[in-house]
Amino acid sequence: MKKIEAIVQPATKDAVIAAIKKVGVGGVTVHQVQGQGAQDPPLVGQYFSRDMIICVVDDPKVDDILNAIANVACTGTKGDGKVFVTQIEDALDLCTKKRGTMDI
Repeated sequence: MKKIEAIVQPATKDAVIAAIKKVGVGGVTVHQVQGQGAQDPPLVGQYFSRDMIICVVDDPKVDDILNAIANVACTGTKGDGKVFVTQIEDALDLCTKKRGTMDI
């Protein structure tokens, strides 16, 4: 399993979620976040607002999801966002107490 964390412009959030769900991802988590990129000039106390969309997927879906996110979130301008992919070692459904790959 992989965790995909997409940091995107707020204006593209709904399109990104729709694209992810179209690929077949059941659930997502959305956070409103603030930050600045490594290339940005240092801004003291000032950050850019973005949305972070998190989903956990089976390995075979990763490329399709990354392509779907890029197709809807990329405007070609600086600040479109970033996507991070990390390995998930295990998962636990608190209700059923099932572990490992589940309906993600």
